[in-house]
Amino acid sequence: MSKKLVTAVATTACLMLSTVACSASSSSTSSPGPSASGTPGSNSSATAPAAAAGGFDSNVLSTAPSNGNSADWVSWDKGSCSFVPATDHPATWSAATRKSTQTFLVGFGAQDTTNEVNITMNKSMTSFAQTAGVDLAFADYKFPSTSEPVSAARSIVVRNPSVVVSNNQVDALLSSVNNIYAKACMPVVQVVTASKGTVLFGPGNGAMGDLEGKRLVEFAKSKNWTANDTTLITTYYPTGGPEVALRASNCAAAVTAAFPGVASVSHDTASTTALELQNNFTDVLTAHPDAKHILVCTVADLWALADANALKLAGRQMDAAVTGVNGGSAVLDAIKAGNTALVGSVDLGADKWGQYWIPLAEDIASGKPVPAQVYAPIAMLPAQIPTR
Repeated sequence: MSKKLVTAVATTACLMLSTVACSASSSSTSSPGPSASGTPGSNSSATAPAAAAGGFDSNVLSTAPSNGNSADWVSWDKGSCSFVPATDHPATWSAATRKSTQTFLVGFGAQDTTNEVNITMNKSMTSFAQTAGVDLAFADYKFPSTSEPVSAARSIVVRNPSVVVSNNQVDALLSSVNNIYAKACMPVVQVVTASKGTVLFGPGNGAMGDLEGKRLVEFAKSKNWTANDTTLITTYYPTGGPEVALRASNCAAAVTAAFPGVASVSHDTASTTALELQNNFTDVLTAHPDAKHILVCTVADLWALADANALKLAGRQMDAAVTGVNGGSAVLDAIKAGNTALVGSVDLGADKWGQYWIPLAEDIASGKPVPAQVYAPIAMLPAQIPTR
């Protein structure tokens, strides 16, 4: 019998949660949503039995290369409902997926189901879970909502998954959301942003920023720009928290290291609306009319696109370079079309993230040691510096 994606919460559970939360569970983020790969099925029961250790085929179904892992390892201790240090473990972790031989339910909190990169992530998770014979208890955190992640976490808990993969990117809610899982004695794989008491999976925010900065430096040098005639503008999103901020700050650090003394401007943003972000960057440009060559570090493609649009409206796109994170088609298509300040975006390999999340969940549920942090491979796109 084929496995089903578990997305419905029992009627009694819906009475305890908000209407939106219940509808969200029948609907991630950075990851592509299940809606992109078909409407998730429903489960007739509000709960599902947790898989016992060893409920997986001994043969490896597939493997995926990681970009390394932290030196510290942990294993899930059911007695204390916590991850504890593990000393007996291999040197590196391998994303080796095994076929589930019994009911195995994994909770999946998606960042949202609308952003392209999240749609890609979600599709990767749902399709690979099906391949591995794993059921998913899905819920939508509806980023950037500050209330939906809590409701979504509660809707996942009532379905009793063995492990939860949480793609919550609202920094202020990390503790409150993960405490819901902790109280239910459920181990969590936290995506992208580290949270105490969880295992982290992500490409490393600092590493993303390093690639952004490297591309900007390469582009500027190809144009013979110097510190004396260049201005660095760094766009932050404080709501994302200090780790997400590393994307922009590491990018800026790489630029300032290559161009000591370069004029530097930083500004914070609070919105996730493209037009508001564009207007915000327009204000920055207006405040610096004499900036000749402009290099722009950002935290994600949404900000990169908005900043590039503002530069184009100001007629300054040919004397500027902007990088983003997510490797989205909008940025890459704009680069291909030309007449834009955009010069690259960090590809997170989101289409393969399910191939890491599922084996991590399997290993944790089986009591195997796993790294406290697993890093995903990333790359700058396009591979070559755009020409203009």
